[in-house]
Amino acid sequence: MSILYIPKLAIAGLLWAAPAKDTTARKDSVPAAERTTLNIGVTFNSTLNFLGRSDSYKSRGIYPSIGISVRGGLYANASFVFVDNSQTRQYAATVLEAGYHFGSKKGDWDGNISATDYYYQQDIQLVQSVIRGTFAASLTQLNKIANITLEADARWSSQIDEGLQGGLDHTIRLPKIFSARDVLVIDPTATVYAGTQHFTQTFFTEKHFLFLPAGEQALTTNSQLFSLLACEASIPVVYAYRDLKVIFDPAYIQPMHVLDGNGQMTAMGSRLFYWTLTVKLNL
Repeated sequence: MSILYIPKLAIAGLLWAAPAKDTTARKDSVPAAERTTLNIGVTFNSTLNFLGRSDSYKSRGIYPSIGISVRGGLYANASFVFVDNSQTRQYAATVLEAGYHFGSKKGDWDGNISATDYYYQQDIQLVQSVIRGTFAASLTQLNKIANITLEADARWSSQIDEGLQGGLDHTIRLPKIFSARDVLVIDPTATVYAGTQHFTQTFFTEKHFLFLPAGEQALTTNSQLFSLLACEASIPVVYAYRDLKVIFDPAYIQPMHVLDGNGQMTAMGSRLFYWTLTVKLNL
């Protein structure tokens, strides 16, 4: 008997390497209860990827965004993703996110709950384009030595996949770099991602007729596997001056337990270095 694995659904994790990982920026933002703000920004991503898994063209991405943060922690954002590679330049997707950001009065806990919808162009060919929506919740314990973040999420398309991630980071805050109203934040971070993958198992069994071999029969079943998906190291750098933020985030990611188009699983995928640059203005 032989077994063939055929992947059915791309797996879980960090979409677009996040229309800007904004966790570091939040640590130096105005507390949620103080005011309502309109946010506009643009992000450039050197290699669009999904937990280190990228398309064969190593597509780059640029996505302008607009959002609103309401007093009390509620927020909503819209991002418009454009893809650039050796074959095409095109609008790829609209990403809508709404959520609630909260923190303790003592400043030792920080959390976020969000729901995201993805609207891809039908002809777009990106690893992450199979996912139609996500729901995520995270909690961070803040301290002077190392902040500890735990996050759980669910992603859905034709099936639902679950994901978990854990991270450690240490925030270095340097105020008054060029003026009395600016700050530089450096946040070395290590993150581990785990989650489920859906695939089909096709078993080839030998048929018999009157005790004589009569060829092979294919039996197909659906399966789900929970495994470690990627490890990532990054060093987000945030420069903030009044209501302007510039976020540069270089990252090195090692994808793990990768299912390819032929249904074969590789314990270690190809390592990827990529970076994002975001300019964001709060009005």
